[in-house]
Amino acid sequence: MDGRFVTPRERQDQDLVDPWTGQALARVAMAGAAEVEDAICAARRAFDTGDWPHLPPVERGAVLHAIAAGLKARLAEFATVEAVNGGKPMSGATREVEGAIRVFTYYAGAMDKFFGDTIPLGRDLLDFTLREPLGVVAQIVPWNFPLLGAAWKLAPALAAGCTCILKPAPLTPLTALLLAEACQAAGAPAGVVNILPGDGEVGRRLAEDPRIDGISFTGSTAVGAQVMRMAAGSIKRVALELGGKNASVVFADADMAKAAAGAVASGFGNAGQSCSARSRLLVQRAAVPAFEAAFRDAAAGLRTGGPLDPSTSLGPLISAAHRAEVDRNVHLALDAGATLVCGGRMPEGEGFFYPPTILSQVGADNPAFAREIFGPVCSVTPFETEAEAVALANDSEYGLNGSVWSRDIGQALRVARAMRTGMVAVNGLPSASKTSVFAPFGGYKRSGIGRELGLNALEFYSEIKNVIVDLT
Repeated sequence: MDGRFVTPRERQDQDLVDPWTGQALARVAMAGAAEVEDAICAARRAFDTGDWPHLPPVERGAVLHAIAAGLKARLAEFATVEAVNGGKPMSGATREVEGAIRVFTYYAGAMDKFFGDTIPLGRDLLDFTLREPLGVVAQIVPWNFPLLGAAWKLAPALAAGCTCILKPAPLTPLTALLLAEACQAAGAPAGVVNILPGDGEVGRRLAEDPRIDGISFTGSTAVGAQVMRMAAGSIKRVALELGGKNASVVFADADMAKAAAGAVASGFGNAGQSCSARSRLLVQRAAVPAFEAAFRDAAAGLRTGGPLDPSTSLGPLISAAHRAEVDRNVHLALDAGATLVCGGRMPEGEGFFYPPTILSQVGADNPAFAREIFGPVCSVTPFETEAEAVALANDSEYGLNGSVWSRDIGQALRVARAMRTGMVAVNGLPSASKTSVFAPFGGYKRSGIGRELGLNALEFYSEIKNVIVDLT
């Protein structure tokens, strides 16, 4: 905070638990009210009187390049900490660190390509627009993608010239603290990057404080609605990346092996703890037996093990409480008429593991069809026609992501255009760590407001000013 690490004045430590073993992992000092006040003052001072917002974009970009270089030099360290703290296989954690490096590298060169326009009004008037940094921004990151989520928020904000207060989730703050070291080593001026591990009270103070110009939140839809209400008092700008109950539409003419592999990656990647997980598999009725067999066989190839074992492909859930909630939702689905293809039982032993679970014959009235379970649980719902597939896909309060699988590209594109989601993949599946940094990420409906990544993210972190000059 303000360019240095500090000890909270009213120290409250958070005990972290290793999801792989259920044992104690580390103890982290949590920020309190005094640290929130100090961080806001530091960020406000750095923006209002410091040089950062006024530097040429290439000079801010040099700092972001240095942050990316620092992550690359410490890639194994960051990946190991992310794997152990977040319950991620080492392979996945490594990809996520590499993804964070790409994000900082992209925005290091993006800001000098994002600028205003001239507006032709005739010979005697010059009208043009300027892009200026939004100001002090608060950023709240979830526990499922701690480092990657921080990079998605910090990099465009810093590129735009904002100063930042980032709050990592209390369950997974470790790589955010390592990122603070990387920012410090890269030469980020004091007050420009402030990282506050803390609970919901820290988030509340940031959302309500009128000295904060914008807040970017990633997390549950329920908490996102609270953030929006808290921010309304000071009319601050809000970006929300919230929940998802995403559909993957599989037509009978699809490549079943490829669609099944995509279903495993999208449904069980990160143990299903992703807002982009395609957990609703809408399958044309004639293809249901073949798809379920291929899906079950592909899921059987997932392997649990230690976080640093290179053969491990499925990690644990984040906590014992979350695993119990996932299991409860599976049994609710079975009680409502779903049938079990595989999984569905909590294993014995240490750690918070849950097996890949496939539910069949899940109707639109089954709780598994509508509820975001946030675990390695996928449901299969049959459909007959293209129109029915679109209706089922859109039968959700969410609208974040989706997939379409069909060899008929016309059919695939018709469905992709009809799906009320912010993103659709056709006959393929980019993972969260491989999502193109060039492309906007965000959703419709209760999946949120605004877009992250690409030049679109810079729109949130900047103000547009119109200047008109009379030349007569």
